[in-house]
Amino acid sequence: MVRGMASRSSGESAAARRPWVVLFYFYIAALIGLAFLIAGTTTALFGAKDLAFPELGIQSYSYDSGLHRDAQGNITATDADRAAARRTAIEDRRRDGADSVVNGVILMIVGLPTLVWHLRRARRVGAGEAPAPPVPPGPPGDGVRT
Repeated sequence: MVRGMASRSSGESAAARRPWVVLFYFYIAALIGLAFLIAGTTTALFGAKDLAFPELGIQSYSYDSGLHRDAQGNITATDADRAAARRTAIEDRRRDGADSVVNGVILMIVGLPTLVWHLRRARRVGAGEAPAPPVPPGPPGDGVRT
């Protein structure tokens, strides 16, 4: 009985195993596209938060560290210096938020088509259709008119 199973599995052709490999590839690639889409959406949302509400992530100690200090380490900056440092920190936060939104959109632009195309191909292979090779274009005027 073991001998029959061994001959059966070794007699199985590579073409019979191929749809599983192709299906596995398409689903893995679709999963990677989904990961890009999720990462891009999350990045864009956090960037939009920083763009719209930059003050939420600013702590006084984050911009106080760059102010003038005396020999003992005490801050000697004026209130105007503190206000300017806060404005600079808010502008930096807003710029970083815009950068994150753009990066998130780029990830979504890459992830969505990757997800959709590979998922469609996986469904076609799973339904029994073999992936069709690309058809090269024919010479102009070769088509049939209707």
